[in-house]
Amino acid sequence: SSIDMINERFIRMFRLGLLEVLRTTPRVNPSRVQIIKFGDYLKMLKPPLAVNTIRLHPLRGFSVIIIDPNVVFSSLDSFFGGFGKGVGDLPSGRLFTPTETRIIKIILDVFFRSLTEAWAPLMPLECEHISSEINPQFAQIADENDLVVLSRFEAEATASGGRGFIDLVYPYATLKPMRDLLRNRVQADGSVHARAASEAL
Repeated sequence: SSIDMINERFIRMFRLGLLEVLRTTPRVNPSRVQIIKFGDYLKMLKPPLAVNTIRLHPLRGFSVIIIDPNVVFSSLDSFFGGFGKGVGDLPSGRLFTPTETRIIKIILDVFFRSLTEAWAPLMPLECEHISSEINPQFAQIADENDLVVLSRFEAEATASGGRGFIDLVYPYATLKPMRDLLRNRVQADGSVHARAASEAL
């Protein structure tokens, strides 16, 4: 889909950005973009997580970026010159420390910059951070039965193999008005493969 094409560009920028600030490049792989009910997505998650509600102007509504604690801890570890180890099970109410919160902010800054660049060929996008919590149930970006578009990026610390994920979730209704724009841009590219991809969104 067009979103897959945006995600491929995003990953290239995101890896470069992380290398700059964390002095390490985790392997970041996309899994397939999924369209699922928001309620089903929430059932897949186990707090604590770094749950960040965001606005992507001029898209309507709110989206969410959810960062697995494993990504936070392995980034923190490599930032301070360790081997990027992950973490075991955390109690569901555990809050992030100020240092961990700082690392989350660094990751989000790189994420926003990379996402803006990835969307740039289609349209200018401006990312605004709205709120942070540890329980995804509080991220009210859609009703339980509403469809959302889930892009999951699997991150793996190269030194230690610590794994985690970063999810970007858009409400389906947010991207719907974009479909024609995406399709027209792709048709302007003229490639049959790209055109077929845009039909999938």
